[in-house]
Amino acid sequence: MNDAYEQLLSSAANAAEAIGECIKQDNLLLLVCHNDADALSACGIMVGSLWRNDARFLARSVSRIDDFFQQADEGLASADCIVFLDIGSGYVREIYNKFGERKVIIVDHHQPQSFDVPKGYVHLNPHFQSLEGATQLSTSGLAYLVSKALSEENYVYSPVAVVGALGDLQDKDGQRRLRGINARIVEEAVEKGLMYATEDLLLFGRSFRPIHVALANTSSPFLPGLTGREDVCYSLVTSLGIKVKEGDTWRVLADLTEEEKSKLYNAIISFLASKGLPARSIAKELIGTVYELAEEDRWTYLRDAREFAWLLNACGKTGNAWIGIAIAAGVRGGLLEEAQKLLEDYRIQMAKNMELLTKPDTVTNMEHIVVINGGDLIDEKQVSSLASLISSSGMIPQDKVLIAWARYGNRVKISARANRSQVEKGINLGSILSDIANAVGGRGGGHNVAAGADVPADMLEQFLKEVDKKVGSQLGT
Repeated sequence: MNDAYEQLLSSAANAAEAIGECIKQDNLLLLVCHNDADALSACGIMVGSLWRNDARFLARSVSRIDDFFQQADEGLASADCIVFLDIGSGYVREIYNKFGERKVIIVDHHQPQSFDVPKGYVHLNPHFQSLEGATQLSTSGLAYLVSKALSEENYVYSPVAVVGALGDLQDKDGQRRLRGINARIVEEAVEKGLMYATEDLLLFGRSFRPIHVALANTSSPFLPGLTGREDVCYSLVTSLGIKVKEGDTWRVLADLTEEEKSKLYNAIISFLASKGLPARSIAKELIGTVYELAEEDRWTYLRDAREFAWLLNACGKTGNAWIGIAIAAGVRGGLLEEAQKLLEDYRIQMAKNMELLTKPDTVTNMEHIVVINGGDLIDEKQVSSLASLISSSGMIPQDKVLIAWARYGNRVKISARANRSQVEKGINLGSILSDIANAVGGRGGGHNVAAGADVPADMLEQFLKEVDKKVGSQLGT
C-alpha cells in the first residue's frame, strides 16, 4: 500500500504540475465533472484551489460525456486546458478523437479504458497503482491529492474529499467506515481539527434533529417503513420508553444513553424483521463511523458528512449542480439555504420513487438479475440514486444483481448494483455494462460493484438479456 500510495502521490503531482503550467501561462481551464456527490465534491475542491491561485477557469457538470461532446460541437469547450473529473477514464479514445492533442487532464476512479494515453495527456486513476477505485479512493480524494500538490494550504479541502467518498458509498465494505487512501485523508482532516470521527448509530442529523426525525431522515441505509415516516418513527421511539423531550427541548441522538441506543437499534431490527426483510443485514449498516465537519454549524445539513453528500447529490440530480459545486468549494449564506431546500424536496421525490417497488409490472425477475422498470416515471438523472437506495434496503435477493432503468427520449439510462459477496465471486459490472452497451450502440462502465450505461431504447430488451447471461457466466451459475 505504501509503495502504491507514493506512486499515486507522484502521479497527482504530475497532474498538479500540468494544471500549474496552465495557470502560469494564464490559460483558461475548463473543469468538466459528472453530476453526483463525488464529482461535485471533486469539482468544488478544484474550483476552490484554482480560485486560491487566481486562475482563469470555468466549471461544467454533465450527466453523460456525450452531453459535453455536444456542447463542444456548439463551441462551448474552447478552453486551453480541459480537466475531466469523475468522468473520462472510460472514454479516453473518444476524448482524443474529439480534442486531439489539446492539453487534457483526466482525474477519475472508474475502471479505465484499455487505450494508450495520448502524448500530452495526464491520466490520474488509482487503478494504475492497483488500488481499488470502488472502495479505497474516489475522485474527490484524487482531486484533493492534486490540490495539495498545488499548495499544502489546500488541506482545508480534506473534509470535502471525505464527503465525496461517502457519497460514492465507499464506506460499504463490511463495515461502515472509510478505508485505504480515504482513511489517510480522514486522518489528515482529524489531525488538522477539521473533522471528528466517532463510532455511533448513523442517523442523519444526530446532533440537531429530534430522535424520531433523525430516524425518518436516514436514507443510508434506506429503512423500509421508517425512512420518510416521522409518525411511525415517533411511535417506535416512544413505545420503547425513550423520552423524546427533556422539558420543552427535543432530545437528539447525541443525548441518548448507550442503553437507549441499544434499545432503539434492536427495535429497528425487530421492525424490519416484521416486514419480512433481512433485518440484521440492513441494521448492521446503521452502526459505523460518524464523520462530522468540525467547522460547519451543527444545525446545517453540512455537519454530518453523509448528509452533506446527500445534499450534493440533490443538487446534481435535480439539475442544480452549480449550487453543489459552489457549496463544496466553500460558499455558504443564501446558497446554502437554497441547497438545503433542494435536499428536502429531493428526499420527498426519492421516497416517491421507492414507492414504485410496490406497483405492478415495476419489478421483473430474470434468472440472475432483478430489473426495476422506471420507464418515464423516474427522472433519468435520479436512476443511479434510486439503485443505491434499493440496494441498501434489503428488498432485492442477495443472489441477484440489481438493474434499474429510466427512459429519456429514445434512450435509456441504466444503473446496476452488485453486493460484496458477488464481487468476491468474480462479478465486474463495469466490464459487463461497458462490453454489452458498446455492442448495442451505447456506452457503459464504472466499478465492479456499481456501474451505469446509456443505450438506445429499442435495444433495452436485448441489453438486459445479454447482461443476465453475462452475470450468470461471471458468477459461475
